[in-house]
Amino acid sequence: MSALAAILAGIAAEVGAPLIRKILEPKIGAAGGALAETVIKTIAEKAGVEPETLPEIEPSELEKAVRETEAEAPELIALYAAGLEGQFKLLASETREGFWPSAWRYGWMYLLAIFWIWRILIGPIVNQQIISGGGALIDMIDLATLLTLTSWFMALYMGGHTIKDFGKNVIDAVLKRGKA
Repeated sequence: MSALAAILAGIAAEVGAPLIRKILEPKIGAAGGALAETVIKTIAEKAGVEPETLPEIEPSELEKAVRETEAEAPELIALYAAGLEGQFKLLASETREGFWPSAWRYGWMYLLAIFWIWRILIGPIVNQQIISGGGALIDMIDLATLLTLTSWFMALYMGGHTIKDFGKNVIDAVLKRGKA
């Protein structure tokens, strides 16, 4: 996306779209990545193409899409700022509650990490050592069950959009693989 952002930032500078240029410039860094991605998707939507194919369309169409997105940029920035404000309010409320009322989130996060590390890394090594010694294998948690637990945690702690985005990304990857 960074090469695409650089191309679009150059076009934004040419057509006089300073907000789009500032959003897409690399100095924003990872903090502005979500906003830059939204701007790129909006430009692609205005141009009627997928974001990956933006460099391939006519420059006049791309310039028009950048101008139209520039008109919407204040709304996009306000929406992004509202999302950040909500995140800070959540953080402030969790801080006010103290450690124990929100400890389940951290506990589950670390417990799931331990489960995944055990299932993928440590468990198979331990079972291989047991097999070579002639002992009985340790039962491993099923990957589908572990993924279900992780999905529940993501839905509860990170919100439904995380699951929705994850599912969308998986579907997109499968569809792209099917086209290849």
